[in-house]
Amino acid sequence: MAAKLKEENIVQKGQEQIQDVDLSVTRKKKFRIDGDNNRILELNTSDAGIMVRINNLYPKMKVIGDKLATKIAEQSEITDEKELGKIAEVILDLDNSLRDMLDELFDSNVSEVCIPEGTTVDPFNGEFRFETIINKLGKLYSDNFTAEFAKMKKNVSKHTAKYTKSRKR
Repeated sequence: MAAKLKEENIVQKGQEQIQDVDLSVTRKKKFRIDGDNNRILELNTSDAGIMVRINNLYPKMKVIGDKLATKIAEQSEITDEKELGKIAEVILDLDNSLRDMLDELFDSNVSEVCIPEGTTVDPFNGEFRFETIINKLGKLYSDNFTAEFAKMKKNVSKHTAKYTKSRKR
């Protein structure tokens, strides 16, 4: 059943009419990080494509994270300034790669908002920072998918209930 368009949603432009369609429900949601109003992250927690991206990106991120952690550990044993500079360059390159992957994974500027200082492989509670971020933000997606699929199931059952009721004999 088609919804009626309100007159205020129709705009005249020359001889043609343009109808406005409200898709605001599909906009990204805003999340504040650590209570800081300067760190607002916008995510589409209904983006099912994240499952494909995490399947493709997470294994690569884990390998890079392990390489980066190894380089950081090696750094503590080096006193030669030239060698330290080489390792620092590798660390910077790998960290930048991980930041790009985080941003691609969530289709947002996650690294900028969630990691304003430090690196993606800073260790916290036995995991890399990027893993902590993936786990925390990933939960927003899984919670949203659970809620939305429950709504879809309820909506479908409203329409199919009359066909699936058990009959009394």
